[in-house]
Amino acid sequence: MNLSLYGTLGIIFIAYLARFLSVSLKPIAASFSELDPSLEEAARIAGAGALRRLVDILLPLVAPAVFAGGLLVFLTAVNELTVSALLWSAGKETLGVLIFNLDQSGDSILASAIAVLVVMMVAVIMLLLSLLARHLPKGVIPWQN
Repeated sequence: MNLSLYGTLGIIFIAYLARFLSVSLKPIAASFSELDPSLEEAARIAGAGALRRLVDILLPLVAPAVFAGGLLVFLTAVNELTVSALLWSAGKETLGVLIFNLDQSGDSILASAIAVLVVMMVAVIMLLLSLLARHLPKGVIPWQN
C-alpha cells in the first residue's frame, strides 16, 4: 500500500482521538444516563424510526453535554504538549510544541506573542459562540443561561 503515518499530521490526529475521546464522551455518557427511557419508548410507539428519535428527542436533550465535551477537548487540545511532543516532525508542529520549542530555544518573545494569539483565538471563538447562542438550544453555551 506504501502508506506511512510517521511524520504526518494524521498520526497526531489519531493520537489526539485516543487521548481526548474519553474526555469528550464522559459528559455525553452522563447525559444519556440521566434521560428517561420513556421518552424514546413513547416516540417508538408513535412510529418514529431510530434516526427520527435521535434527531428530535435525544440530540436536543444531550446537546449541552455534547457541546461541553467538545469545548473541553478544544480548550485542552489547543495547547496540548505531551502527545504532540512525542509525535511531531519538522513542519508538523502543533501550537503547544511550537510555543515550547520557541521558548526553549531562547526566543521567548516570539513564544509569548504566539501564546497571546492563541488566547485571542479562543476569546474570538467564545465571542462568536456567544453571538450564535440565540440560535442554539438553551444550555448549550456553558457560560450563558
